[in-house]
Amino acid sequence: MKALLQKAITLTLCITMGLILLIGCRKDSTTKETDTNTNKEEENTNANKATNPLDTSTVLPGIENDLTMVVEGEVDTSKTLTTLIDCDASPAFNGNPYDAAGLNWSIQPFLYDYLTFYTPYPERTFKTSLLESYQYENNILTIKLLPDLKWSDGTVLDATDVMTAFYTAVGRNTMWNYIDTIEQIDNLTIRISFCTESPLVLNVTLSMPIMTPDEIYGEWAEKYKDIAENYRTYDENITMYKFTAEGNEKLTAVNEELLSYKPAPNEAVFSGQYVIDKYNNSEIYFIPNKNYRKAPLISSIRGLRPGDSQAFATALMAEAYTMENGGLNVDMSEQIDKKYEKTLRKIYIPELSSIGYTINTNIYPLNIPEVRKAISYATDRNILISIAEPGSFLGDTHNSPMLPSLIGNYTTDGFIDTLEDYDYDLQKAEEMLTSVGWTKQGNMWVDENGESPVISIATINSWPSFMMTAEAMSSMLTDFGFNIDFKPMEFGVWNEFTQSDEKMLSCVFLAGASSYAHPWEVYSSLFTSVRSGWPAVEPGEDRILVAPSTGKEYNITNMLNELYTETDPEKTKKLTEEFMILANDLCGYIPVIEKAAPFRIYDTKLSLADTELNTVQQNYYYFGNINTIITKLLLDDKIYFVK
Repeated sequence: MKALLQKAITLTLCITMGLILLIGCRKDSTTKETDTNTNKEEENTNANKATNPLDTSTVLPGIENDLTMVVEGEVDTSKTLTTLIDCDASPAFNGNPYDAAGLNWSIQPFLYDYLTFYTPYPERTFKTSLLESYQYENNILTIKLLPDLKWSDGTVLDATDVMTAFYTAVGRNTMWNYIDTIEQIDNLTIRISFCTESPLVLNVTLSMPIMTPDEIYGEWAEKYKDIAENYRTYDENITMYKFTAEGNEKLTAVNEELLSYKPAPNEAVFSGQYVIDKYNNSEIYFIPNKNYRKAPLISSIRGLRPGDSQAFATALMAEAYTMENGGLNVDMSEQIDKKYEKTLRKIYIPELSSIGYTINTNIYPLNIPEVRKAISYATDRNILISIAEPGSFLGDTHNSPMLPSLIGNYTTDGFIDTLEDYDYDLQKAEEMLTSVGWTKQGNMWVDENGESPVISIATINSWPSFMMTAEAMSSMLTDFGFNIDFKPMEFGVWNEFTQSDEKMLSCVFLAGASSYAHPWEVYSSLFTSVRSGWPAVEPGEDRILVAPSTGKEYNITNMLNELYTETDPEKTKKLTEEFMILANDLCGYIPVIEKAAPFRIYDTKLSLADTELNTVQQNYYYFGNINTIITKLLLDDKIYFVK
């Protein structure tokens, strides 16, 4: 263990040396540097013993100064707020919000308004934005828009545009598995009838941005409407709609048509508080939408892409950001805290996200459950947590992979302890391999044919928690005796590779619950993501998986539907536990980190909604990605500069 910890520390130092040199930080000697960082990692490991980010006793690295979130003074509208954005920087960047290279999730909050803003904290809330009201009863949702809404080009935004948004979501949004009928009552009102009850109806229906002026997207919306009305079949046994084979073919064709539309980013039409003024490969400037219903108190926003880790570090040290929540390694985070100790404010945002490793169960030797379990046992996740960025909490070592922050609400007391725990145990790892005929020859494990199959680990080379944990994990598994091929990649290469059949182990965001804070989201992601490693399923067919230890067959499609529609809390727990039992046995995903992202505010003249500093937030405003948070604050005049 001590040797592994020392090796992990060495790896971390190698990765961050460029950053440390960049900011002019020198150590007196190699020996002193190693001793100092060993102490830091021991402290960090201890700090992450509490795996639930929402535990009020959790202590996180903070800043001790006299600053508060609210700053008194006269509003100053002359300053530009610089925030972090994460969207395409290539010439492919375009104004289609449905295209991967288009106006993506990172900048949509500025450009598009939402029907409502959802938060699970401090209680489940859907705060209206575009809506004047909504009512849901007897499986019927009625929504009414605010009057006199406009698009950024000055044209009217009404229920016709929202209907276009709903139809454009056919095949993209789960709600179309459950919508019976949808009708426009008048220019402001829409009524949706659902075929079954679900606690998630409001989440999947009301949380979407409205991005589709009917004048532009109406042609495609009509084609999606035709598919919804004529190419879905209702399954009475599971009370949900499924697309027919022909319907899936038509969906593919319409999707291709829609994605061929690529206006310039600053020529798109928007419904939100801002429009794009200008952009280049590194930044986007947003200015207020003159046709929005209220003027924001910040007249200019600059979205700055992070670039690689060195470019991001340089920007931070040059005070380029007003606020950001970018990933930093432990050393760099400490450097930032020290440099800005008198001016920095920091809080932690509960992301309800999971960083871990998918395992491709379709490829040798990872198609052998015992090999997958051996990999889990041979991975010391406490070490990985100790070198991950601040705000990282230990994921579920049972590989269930429920988020620790949700386990208490969605399982019965003590259930988690009934599952096999894959916490670090080299003896158990060896037992798993010998049970399937593998033997140790020298320092290498070989299979029954005397061969040592290569196992690759893919990761993103510029994201600290991805790069550092993957390199340390590769070292651990190599030391254990696996034949590991470590594959650090640029984001674009990783994005393509981790969706391919060639992937083996891949560091990914998976099995999170950042949108709905519900187990359905966890297991929908785990079992349907293109980055998962389960056997392929033909469009329209149910996903069936078999538990290796018991041979029990699980219809994942039906189980997800049951979990989505279940309204009884105790039955929801039982369904969640069934998923946990299966995932624990399959061992196809190794969760390492549940994230609570550090949110750093650098400008002392920026006033924000009041909250307690240095803590994980349970607050309406401080939930979601950074630019959703800014958008919610802007809507309520809770963020502004003072003179």
